[in-house]
Amino acid sequence: MSKLVVISGPSGAGKGTVVKELLNIYKEKGEKVYFSVSATTREARVGEVDGVNYYFIKEQEFLAKIKENAFLEYNQYGTGKYYGTLKEKVFNKLADGYDVILEIDINGYKQVINNYPEALGIFIAPPSLEELEARLRGRGTETEENIQKRLKTAKEEMQNKKIYPHIVVNQDNKSDLAALEIYQIIKNN
Repeated sequence: MSKLVVISGPSGAGKGTVVKELLNIYKEKGEKVYFSVSATTREARVGEVDGVNYYFIKEQEFLAKIKENAFLEYNQYGTGKYYGTLKEKVFNKLADGYDVILEIDINGYKQVINNYPEALGIFIAPPSLEELEARLRGRGTETEENIQKRLKTAKEEMQNKKIYPHIVVNQDNKSDLAALEIYQIIKNN
């Protein structure tokens, strides 16, 4: 039976890398998996492709879809731009026998659980907040102000991780093991 899997965790926990590894496991095993593509009202960046990176839609259309209850989850961020997961895309893939993977934040997970209680929640945690800070600083792409904001958000997210039935710690340079652990959780639940 196909499953809807929500993966969350703080910025710097390695979610993106672990999800890529997870998708590779599915591919190697020849199993059906779909990584959910979010809709957004932000403009496409250079090299981004509609329907691959995001579904790029105008704000007016996004707001209309909210009224139509077309989203499994959605949020408006500090930038004023909306992001959301379209129910139709997810449910069509589930009906076709795919496991569907969503990489979204805690607020999105709460919305998904309200709309689809069968969803499987997995929180990816760093080994420690100190390690998380080192990872964020190691990127070399963030201002000190952004690092402090991300750390504050990460502390809040770590305090709320208990709402997830499964917590996976992503140890340094072991994202393949974290992905394998998540794959086993999906198959055993």
